[in-house]
Amino acid sequence: MTPPQMVLSDLRDAWSSALAGRLLGLYLHGSLVAGDFAADRSDLDLLAVLDDDPDENLLELLAGLHADLDRRHPQWAGRIEVEYVSLATVRQAANGGTGRDRVIARVSPGELLHLLPATTHRVVTWSAVRDHGRSLLGPQADALLPAVDPELVRSALLDHVRDWPTWVTDMTNPGAQSYAVLTLCRAFQRLQYGRQLSKRQAADETITAHPQWAHLIIWARDWWYDAGQDTDHGNANDVRAFVNELSAGILASERATRANTAR
Repeated sequence: MTPPQMVLSDLRDAWSSALAGRLLGLYLHGSLVAGDFAADRSDLDLLAVLDDDPDENLLELLAGLHADLDRRHPQWAGRIEVEYVSLATVRQAANGGTGRDRVIARVSPGELLHLLPATTHRVVTWSAVRDHGRSLLGPQADALLPAVDPELVRSALLDHVRDWPTWVTDMTNPGAQSYAVLTLCRAFQRLQYGRQLSKRQAADETITAHPQWAHLIIWARDWWYDAGQDTDHGNANDVRAFVNELSAGILASERATRANTAR
């Protein structure tokens, strides 16, 4: 398999040439930066910062770039996630704007390249990239991207937590189910303890906090990192119960904290 750094170098060069003048910065984030990368499982996570919002014309150009990259590195096809956002959109969100009048583009595993609204959900990623992203092209992330108020990031993350009980009902394969468990563990660690952890680290820490769910968290962690297959048996009922319980607990703790603060 082509090493990830070679794929990233190829992507950087191709994108830099095709998007000359439009690409302000290209940043790597996720497991490869966090030191939790699994060669047979992990995706390459990137944020591309543009000079203007993406549109259908840019989408056509980007689709060609991604198709060409997949042909050159077939082992990585479907494992490269890129979000395209304008600098103005990130600035608007950092100032508390809703972004309803703006769009981003995204391609991710199991999801074709498409346009979608720039909702406040995205500030969680943009803030993390600013704090931890590695520049492949352009200035360092914290020199280009604006700082986001931690309370705004927290609010967006809580919105994720509220939505997970709905999202998880459609997750029928073990890959999606394990992702749901590990993502809720990460949200729990960040919201309860202020720790930005990898999936594996968050799983291990949450086992201690919620030993009643140890069996499920271990299953999710091991499926994710030990190259589980989507033909494996899933745990739909337990995963839904876990997501509902952890989501409710996080939100209840948040309400209690705000109530105590208001006194």
